[in-house]
Amino acid sequence: MVFENSTYNITGLTTAETVGDIVVYANTSIGGFLFGLFILALFFIMLMVMRRYEFTDTLIASSFSCFIISTILSYGGFLNILFPIGFLTIMSLTALYVYMNNKG
Repeated sequence: MVFENSTYNITGLTTAETVGDIVVYANTSIGGFLFGLFILALFFIMLMVMRRYEFTDTLIASSFSCFIISTILSYGGFLNILFPIGFLTIMSLTALYVYMNNKG
C-alpha cells in the first residue's frame, strides 16, 4: 500500500482494495489514534452497559477487556503502547481499592 505525505489528502490512498486497507490508511494518517479512540469508546460503552452492577466490578471488567484488546492491537502495531499500560493501571488501582475496601 502506498501512502502520500499529505495527511488530509485522501487521493494518496492509491492501492486500497478492501475496507481494511482504508482503515489502516486512516489509522496511519492520523498517527495511530483511530484505534485508540475506538478502544476508549468501547471502554465507556462497556461501563454504561454494565451499570446495573457495582461500579468497581464494572470498572475492573471494562479495563481488563480493553487491556486485552489494546494489547493485541498494540502488538499488531495499530495502537500505541500507552493504551494497554493505561488500562492496566486503571485495572490495578481499582483492584487495589476493592481489596483494601473488603479487607477491613
